[in-house]
Amino acid sequence: MSMWFQFDGIRSEELNIKILRFRNPALPTFEDNYENVPGRHGSLVFPKEFGTREIEIDCLITHESREKRRQDIRKLSRIFTRQESKLILSEEPDVYYIGKLAGSFSIDVRKTLSSFTLVFRCQPFRYAIDTRELTFDMDSNSVQYISNHGTAETYPSFMIQAVFGEIQNPKITINDKYLLHNGVLTPNSAIEINTESFLATKSMGRDIATTGAYDTAENNILSMIDGEFGAFFPGGNTFAYSSANGQRARIRLVWQERYL
Repeated sequence: MSMWFQFDGIRSEELNIKILRFRNPALPTFEDNYENVPGRHGSLVFPKEFGTREIEIDCLITHESREKRRQDIRKLSRIFTRQESKLILSEEPDVYYIGKLAGSFSIDVRKTLSSFTLVFRCQPFRYAIDTRELTFDMDSNSVQYISNHGTAETYPSFMIQAVFGEIQNPKITINDKYLLHNGVLTPNSAIEINTESFLATKSMGRDIATTGAYDTAENNILSMIDGEFGAFFPGGNTFAYSSANGQRARIRLVWQERYL
């Protein structure tokens, strides 16, 4: 089975690249702080956030002529991006990384082939290709149990829809973190909250933008939200809903599972 990668929507085959090897670390970089305490054995550990993950891809291009070699090398410029983008590897086709090329690279040019190594500097997590989405109706003061099959916490987006009538001060609690909307949802209106990007908008049913992109045509209601943005942790989680007037609501929940 041939190996390949896809970056920013471009497959390695489109660039006539043959993959020799992937070098992907088991975990992203991390450095914990340890403090010795006088009078006791060992030390105290203070965990720090994960750093980046560098993925190296050894590549080969074969060419029949000097002109073909020149054309193929010029094609490589298509994977230079100023912004981070999705990187998918053939050995893990069910997940993607977010990153960009770490810098330029040298090419070892031979008569009929050229070899080089691409280094992508990525965010620490792997992201599931398939987005998880649930829609359910919830009574006030009810709880749903959500399973996160990833190995890292993830921040969901959710929509509260007033399909059963006016909702006063809807409140969502994710595990022990709550978000309270200090306002009223008129019948058939909705609010959307993205806990990853700290966005809250009022809409008439526009699809949730899981990328976190903000549509300025919508009304920003973040100033009307109290509380903390909660996360789904690996395993079981609770998702609770309540309202001041006891009205039920339709909830649309979207999240991307993440892995270390």
